[in-house]
Amino acid sequence: KFAACLPRCFGGKRPGKSITDVPLKDINSDNRNHIHRKLADYFKPEELRVLGDLANRVRVVIDSSLPDTLHGTSRVTFGVPLAVVNPKAPDRRYVILHELMHHQLDELGCPSLCCTVKGVEPQGSWLRHTKFQNFVRGLLVQIWELIQHSRFNPMLKRVFHCGPESARDGEYRRYIAQSALPMYGMCGQQGNLTVRKVAVASHVCTCLLEASPEVQGEFKAFVRQKFAQGAEMIALGEKMFTQVLPCDVELLQLSREDMDKLIGDMLANLQSILTTLGTGMMVSVGPVKPLKEKFNGRCTTVSEVDFYSASTVSVNAGGFGTSPTSQSAPSLVN
Repeated sequence: KFAACLPRCFGGKRPGKSITDVPLKDINSDNRNHIHRKLADYFKPEELRVLGDLANRVRVVIDSSLPDTLHGTSRVTFGVPLAVVNPKAPDRRYVILHELMHHQLDELGCPSLCCTVKGVEPQGSWLRHTKFQNFVRGLLVQIWELIQHSRFNPMLKRVFHCGPESARDGEYRRYIAQSALPMYGMCGQQGNLTVRKVAVASHVCTCLLEASPEVQGEFKAFVRQKFAQGAEMIALGEKMFTQVLPCDVELLQLSREDMDKLIGDMLANLQSILTTLGTGMMVSVGPVKPLKEKFNGRCTTVSEVDFYSASTVSVNAGGFGTSPTSQSAPSLVN
């Protein structure tokens, strides 16, 4: 996620003041520094029990400086987990829950991703027509986000009766009205055809996972009408959709073994999608490893995602081998 500025009252040291002294105000206030000490303003006691101890530690910040296209974000500052909410978000409860669940996944060991190209993108690979950093920080982040969402959205729908449709429907109807789609920073509207195919297919996948059935139909019709490769884009997006396997689980009820399996399944989904995208490279999604220091103050683990060209891959007893002079600097994302 991409965060806006931190609220000034966190870390403030005015004499006689602390965050516990901040008065509660109307929950619909647009005060960008508005902090709620508890989530009870938004949720019933029986709902909060599902969220465990994190519900007592998270702070809600209403931040009117967030752009209209960003409904919320999650951060950790001074060890305090924040759910930062845009006052214009159509469903504040869902945004708070969404960001809280990202915090919960982090605390339960969901890894950040360390992405590296080892070798050179081969002739014919669409990665040659974009910057690897843009691909990682745009599209790959989006895919990993969707996979994470698929592990908590079904539970949020069942327990809290809210879901991502409130945000996704407006987003994709806006794209249709504008007759333009963002390409995840990988190319422009008239960029490389294959890069655009991958980007639009990812939008189709996002829409199928998180928009209402009505908007899914509207968006598919838009893609068919706007793009000469519309049918192929939809087919690729539908295949990506089948490789994300949502499940309705209460994460805090899982044993450590079951949680590790859930994270392993998420990484397997990522591996499948990255293979489906046809980069022309071998993709290796490694196991979860501990980090010496938290990434962004929150992630405690990492999985290495390596892209190998055929010319640099060799099979050794210990796994893949490659020349260290022919790899890109790793890019770490969460």
